[in-house]
Amino acid sequence: MMILGVLYRILSTLLELYGIAIIIYALMSWVPQAYSSKFGQFIGRLVSPLMNTIEDHVPSIFGLSFAPVIALLVVGGLQWLLRVIFSLF
Repeated sequence: MMILGVLYRILSTLLELYGIAIIIYALMSWVPQAYSSKFGQFIGRLVSPLMNTIEDHVPSIFGLSFAPVIALLVVGGLQWLLRVIFSLF
């Protein structure tokens, strides 16, 4: 049981960090040249696969992309699912 607790904490922390990366990625759009920095490129490589998939399926409305919001909802849903799965053990 202790191993499952450690595994849960690791996965939960990774999802939490991914959610933070999504928020940083969205905020970087407000800063000129932020995506071209080393940090911006790193965050972009982490977050772009999910964001691009969402943007392919959900069009932007009046030039506003809702992909970060949907991505955060997906991450939150995965955290909830993880909590439910690990509560069974």
